[in-house]
Amino acid sequence: MPDFAPIHALYLAVAIALEIAANVLMKFSEGFRRKLPAAAAILCALAAFTALSYAIEGIQLSVAYGVWGGVGLIATAILGITLFGERLRPSGWLGLLLITSGVVLLKFT
Repeated sequence: MPDFAPIHALYLAVAIALEIAANVLMKFSEGFRRKLPAAAAILCALAAFTALSYAIEGIQLSVAYGVWGGVGLIATAILGITLFGERLRPSGWLGLLLITSGVVLLKFT
């Protein structure tokens, strides 16, 4: 991965964590019928985009967005399996493998 200041990596990590939290809170909101998790999901999503905007000040947009989206998606899928008992078909596992490969390949851009 190209050189960047550690603060930008921290912003990216915060953005990823907030995106994952927003996704899990959306599930807990039951289609936005439960107001508290719904409001928290919206706040987490807005905060995630804010943190991402700070991260891309020092990290290439393609790298930051790719890592943010890829890691967030993988972590959300794992939490869906562990917290909500969701199941993935073999094609879903293949998709996660391909996303992981893509994020790793971004290291070399």
